[in-house]
Amino acid sequence: MLSQISNKFNSLRWKLSDSLKARRMVHSRGLRFSLACDNFITNYRWSTFNTKEPETLDWIDQSLTSTDTLFDIGANIGIYSLYAALRHPGLRVICFEPEYSNLHLLRDNVAANNLQDVIEIYGLGLSSVTGLSHLYVQDFTPGAALHSESTAPLQQTLNGKPVVFREGIWAMKLDDFVQASNRFPTVLKIDVDGTEAEILEGAVKTIGGSSVRSILVELDSIGNKDQRAREILSKAGLQIVFKKPVHQCQVEIWERAVKAEMKNA
Repeated sequence: MLSQISNKFNSLRWKLSDSLKARRMVHSRGLRFSLACDNFITNYRWSTFNTKEPETLDWIDQSLTSTDTLFDIGANIGIYSLYAALRHPGLRVICFEPEYSNLHLLRDNVAANNLQDVIEIYGLGLSSVTGLSHLYVQDFTPGAALHSESTAPLQQTLNGKPVVFREGIWAMKLDDFVQASNRFPTVLKIDVDGTEAEILEGAVKTIGGSSVRSILVELDSIGNKDQRAREILSKAGLQIVFKKPVHQCQVEIWERAVKAEMKNA
């Protein structure tokens, strides 16, 4: 009897402790949701949500529908997946995030906003091959980015950041994931800080299918690897309909049929 009381007390104590964790509310374009916000990076993601990538919010608002399946590749802590799921009730979201601390917050953010039946999470990396790989981490802070997946040893990430840790991960070709999971995307968001070309190489069958109609991807405007990514997108029957330099990269939207209202910035 005493052990049952003790277990109930501990359970209530931990639930109370969890409820007191730092979370802040995002208000964006008529929607609201909460984010874990307990360090300078997660605070930055919260405070700049409406201003950092308005073109991504525009794409979610204008190009996605409630019947779509969104693959959010490089989901980080899930800010755009949450927004998309709330913007388009009925939308299905599949998140890919291989980094341990980001995956933890991604899960918490999905659960805290009661979207676990809408957003499905996979803690794996996508690449040009399927098998064991490594994620080279440049910052331990939850919410950080600019990490790099690679089967070859790296001293610096693909963005030139010093590697501070190496995590073993499972990487998959997107084509293999689609076949194994029976999940089929209609729209994709790809933001992985340097391995976009490798991911697209492993997704040729998927993005070449008629069901995929729109892809938002962050690429370098001049890099050879990213020119290869553009060639893959073009060969898949997609056309670039929007491009805008953002920070040190370029946000691009590729679609199977050009929409007249989307213009280059």
